[in-house]
Amino acid sequence: MRRIGVDVGGTFTDIVLWDDELGRPTVHKLPSTPADPSTAALEGIRTVADLAGIDLDGVQRVSHGTTTATNVVVQRRGARVGFITTAGYRDILHTARHKKPYSFSLFQELPWQSHPLARRRFRLPVPERVTADGRTLIPLDEDAVRAAAVELRESGVEAIAIGFL
Repeated sequence: MRRIGVDVGGTFTDIVLWDDELGRPTVHKLPSTPADPSTAALEGIRTVADLAGIDLDGVQRVSHGTTTATNVVVQRRGARVGFITTAGYRDILHTARHKKPYSFSLFQELPWQSHPLARRRFRLPVPERVTADGRTLIPLDEDAVRAAAVELRESGVEAIAIGFL
């Protein structure tokens, strides 16, 4: 079996090919292409196949991973994000009660509070609610969703996450 693993990072893209017949890995590293990460990934896949002397038609599996999203969060340099959620839960990501190392301590640094993925002014609630057993308690107000999307777009939001409860 022939398998290829691709790891797209912020600086480099790493490619590993494993061929059961060769019994050893073939590796290749090349600079990442942030404007289009697929460029380096595809170039690296072709190169590692050439280095191993195989045809890509014989590859059974390609696995892909990336640290790009993690780097964006860690470096705090991603898009301006909006969040549309169930009315009454605007601050659920900010509160994040189950993630606090010391549940009742007021003296702990919580990175998601000091550096939120979506700033509060870009977290908009809309009427809707589904119960734990799947019944609709409050039907989704689609007009409110449209209005929230327009408001976020006009506020300069570049990406929108939706988290209904």
